[in-house]
Amino acid sequence: MHDAYGILVIESSDWDAEHLRAYLRSLSKPVRVLKASDLDGEIARIDVIILGFTDAVSLETSRQTLEKVRTLSPTAQLILCVPRESTDADRRALELKARAFLFKPVVESTFHELMEQTLSSIHLRRERQEHARASKRSVKVEEIVGTSALIKQVLELIDRVAESATTSVLLLGESGVGKSLFAHTIHERSRAATGPFIEINCATLPDNLIESELFGYEPGAFTDARAQKIGLIELADGGTLFLDEITEVDPITQAKLLKFLDTKRFRRLGGDREITVETRVIAASNREIKDEVKVGRFRDDLYYRLNVVEIRVPSLRERREDVDTIANHYLESFKKKFAKPDLTVAPAARAMIRDYPWPGNVRELVNVLERAVLMCKDPAIEPHHLPLEMPVSGRRAAIVRRPDGRIELELPTGVVTLDEVERALIEATLKRTRGNVSRAADLMGTSRGALRNKLTRYQIDARAFARPLALQD
Repeated sequence: MHDAYGILVIESSDWDAEHLRAYLRSLSKPVRVLKASDLDGEIARIDVIILGFTDAVSLETSRQTLEKVRTLSPTAQLILCVPRESTDADRRALELKARAFLFKPVVESTFHELMEQTLSSIHLRRERQEHARASKRSVKVEEIVGTSALIKQVLELIDRVAESATTSVLLLGESGVGKSLFAHTIHERSRAATGPFIEINCATLPDNLIESELFGYEPGAFTDARAQKIGLIELADGGTLFLDEITEVDPITQAKLLKFLDTKRFRRLGGDREITVETRVIAASNREIKDEVKVGRFRDDLYYRLNVVEIRVPSLRERREDVDTIANHYLESFKKKFAKPDLTVAPAARAMIRDYPWPGNVRELVNVLERAVLMCKDPAIEPHHLPLEMPVSGRRAAIVRRPDGRIELELPTGVVTLDEVERALIEATLKRTRGNVSRAADLMGTSRGALRNKLTRYQIDARAFARPLALQD
């Protein structure tokens, strides 16, 4: 809830001043009505100045107060109240940089309409400022840790994308790779870095809330809409809106989002006025969006509109050479956080960190390291401080087709993960198709792209199964 709006009334006519103050007290929004004698200690909190005069002399007398207030409260909006017989109201308003002017005697309904519009614009400015301040967290480019060729390629692409402050970007990658950090980096390297960075995870909101969160609404738009709400698209004007898990957006909102991306204009729910903003949209997903398009869960036109530039964030398995660098970076951070400057990592634990497949990617690595540093009471972090279940070398699940056509799994003793079973199925199918990925995907009832992602995830080289047919005697 915002503080009341500070409104200063400077009026040479006591009768007009009293009527203006009465009109202000009947507004729907909370206001603090001030007069010139109240200025001490209040100037910095003035949002609107209402300046009324009867002739040129009274205007000049009020100018000094106006200039003093504007020096200390430069964002205050000015509304002029001028005599009806005035022939230069337009010139006066332009000269004084007023938002609008009204002729005296001021009509209450006209005054209310103008004040509601003015206070709504101030409310929007406050919201944007708050979001801009909140988004200025300490996210720096150097926090994208790594020197692998894959990460260098991604950062080079980010630099090129950042040259435009409005181009849509689609970030793809597994959960935990840090898509939010990459989105924030694009924002910070662009001309829009001084604007807000607003992030929303579309998977956390039900369908009936996503639309209102993005586009906002007017009072009375639906049963519980008692006051105006500024949507995230509008709040991100001049900056970046990051839509994580974009595939969770419902079809109706997808259509509205497409229209906004095409025109940069939208309407709040229940509103009849089109609003234009300059907001860059960065969308992200851990799914293969092309597959979502094929099955009808995601609009193809929205996919193509978002996919102006596609950036694939590599998994930690794809850049294993960065594991040590990332681990060292966060270990130093957590040692400072928990005041353990002398803590070291034993060679066995270091090898465990290096060899673990990290299915949860950087997020899992960071969480494991934080827990290890926090819980370790020894001089060095040992393997037992790391809550990791290492895969046992040589232990593999196998798929066997029995003579009656049934498929069975031959499992080794001990724990067998679902990933191991999936890997065994993929390898068995590739062996059957002699490394033909398209045929293997058809046999498994999935897309070629999805299977390619699995091959990357499990580090399976399909070419290893492309053996020539044996010569027949």
